[in-house]
Amino acid sequence: MSGISIEVELQEAEAQARLRALLDRMDRRQPFLAAVGGILVASAGRNFAAQSGPDGKAWTPLRPKTVKARTRAGQLPLTILRSNSKGKIGSSLAGSINARSTNDEVRIGSPVEYAAIHQLGGTIQKPARAAKIYRKRGEDGKIGRRFVKKSAADVVTDVEIGAHAITIPARPFLGISAADQEDIFAAAADWLGA
Repeated sequence: MSGISIEVELQEAEAQARLRALLDRMDRRQPFLAAVGGILVASAGRNFAAQSGPDGKAWTPLRPKTVKARTRAGQLPLTILRSNSKGKIGSSLAGSINARSTNDEVRIGSPVEYAAIHQLGGTIQKPARAAKIYRKRGEDGKIGRRFVKKSAADVVTDVEIGAHAITIPARPFLGISAADQEDIFAAAADWLGA
């Protein structure tokens, strides 16, 4: 599966012991772990809405060049990692977050192939390639400076796009916040009737 899933292990010994004690009291843990998955999916949704990681740290803002390109394309320029296509059909990273649980674990992640690079950050190396640009002649016969859709073009130009790198900053959306940890403990206590 492409995309990303996250594995979290509690590092704090007290929290780990507290959760282990609760889990040991459960025979069928899968429904409880499914509830934990629901808590974490909802938490990821809040991270997208707040445009911050589970730790509360704000994501790196979009570059001015990206905002300008989105505006020209008729998209909403200021949302990060959320659908910005004004209702057009397309995949949305925020809408793809899901959870799967068994009796022993819960996994939260996304099947979207670009999820990992947005969660972790990284650099994409783009090789040189040939492309076509489409433009239209104006009424005066001059070739316009703006690109148009292929169907509207009457001038096609072959161009070479050089090799280049695209660096994407980490914008973590998966993880467990302190509030999530408390929600999980509360769900465990509710589940056990404690």
